[in-house]
Amino acid sequence: MMNEAGFYWQRHAVAERLVLDVLDDFARRNRALVRLQQCMMEQASCRLVDWVDCLHLPGAPKLRQRLAGLGFVPQSATDREAYYHPGALLPTVLLAAEGAGGQGGVALRVDCVAEFLQANRLSAAIEGSPLSPLRSAVVNVEGGVQLSVLERRGSLDYEPATQPPACLVNYLTACELWQTRRRHDDDEDRLWTETFRLTELLVERLGVDLAACVVCSGERQYWQVRNAAGRLQKSRQDFLGLGWGNHDHHTFRSSRRHFARLVTLFGRLGFEARERFYAGEQAGWGAQVMENRGAGLSLFLDVDLAPQEVATDFTVEALPERDSLGTVGLWCALHGDSIFGAGMHHLAARCDFERLIADLARLDVTYMAPFSDFPWLKQAFSTAERWPVDAKRVARLLADGMLTVQQGEKFLAEGAVGSHLENIQRGHGYKGFNKDNVSAIIRKTDPRI
Repeated sequence: MMNEAGFYWQRHAVAERLVLDVLDDFARRNRALVRLQQCMMEQASCRLVDWVDCLHLPGAPKLRQRLAGLGFVPQSATDREAYYHPGALLPTVLLAAEGAGGQGGVALRVDCVAEFLQANRLSAAIEGSPLSPLRSAVVNVEGGVQLSVLERRGSLDYEPATQPPACLVNYLTACELWQTRRRHDDDEDRLWTETFRLTELLVERLGVDLAACVVCSGERQYWQVRNAAGRLQKSRQDFLGLGWGNHDHHTFRSSRRHFARLVTLFGRLGFEARERFYAGEQAGWGAQVMENRGAGLSLFLDVDLAPQEVATDFTVEALPERDSLGTVGLWCALHGDSIFGAGMHHLAARCDFERLIADLARLDVTYMAPFSDFPWLKQAFSTAERWPVDAKRVARLLADGMLTVQQGEKFLAEGAVGSHLENIQRGHGYKGFNKDNVSAIIRKTDPRI
């Protein structure tokens, strides 16, 4: 999908087929992997492939050539011979030294190895100190296939880390500082000053990648408190000790006044700009996608955008206030910016698309019609969580002529569209988004509708 910034994500069906064939072969040889695959689908509506962090394969010249031909490249700054695909969302492939023999294996990424072991009634030695950059445990070996689980915190390495106790205290303190930061203040400039100061402190103490993990984990927890569908799906995944290891992207909405600051904030947390979307004429919005590969995190940042502003680098230049509000602007005006009191607009979790909708429907959680329905990209929002609206915010909007009296009364009586849980299924290794489909769902989630 090409966007106006010229960024293009391709589909890599053949590369994905290699990964799926390896998983199928492993499943034929390891019954524990099959059982886990079945449990993930039945208990959490999840596909195994969406939890695979890396595959272990024997090293051979032909395999290296094949990986290179499919677009995999050597991963630098790692302790193993590792190949990743920079143009696709696919697991990393680790190759054993030639002639070393050994077994194949698959490592699943979860939030907490100990919770996975406990939930699945498994006993295994955990390598790596608690809350270190990488911890792992081998849970089963059968048919020459090793099944393991790992947890990552801002690390691309493959050897578990052991750190001194001071690092544990430092990490937990950083989590607490972000979780307890001030989110509400009439003086938003003061909030920004405090948030930047805290972010710089976290980066200084933890480094950018681990700081990014702390921030996004805290934001997921805050969003989850305000989203019933998210709490329910998290509990289903926690039944198997999985956590949110299947998160796809975190979406933050911003007012025009603060958007450049939001991009700067995440830039200081090691997020780099990916594709940028302009849809001013279609839905009055723009978005910047950002990614911190070291932390394994992606962001979708939304803002109101006028048609004449498509040539503006709105991630750097301050956007002036307008005399009308689009979908994103009104959401922020009613609830606050996502980085502060409102929290994220949605978290996108990779699941089995049809199965999740059907399973959650039986638990009284409904979904809106899909806004992407391709073999390589399926997306749908849960029916919106409605939030109460502060009377002071409505009064300001009425005074500024941004709402009609009827709209204001309706928001005060019924609340306004708040947050969602996005159900997303990717195929062909496709890593991008579809601008036209995003435009459609933004229109459908306008609080005035």
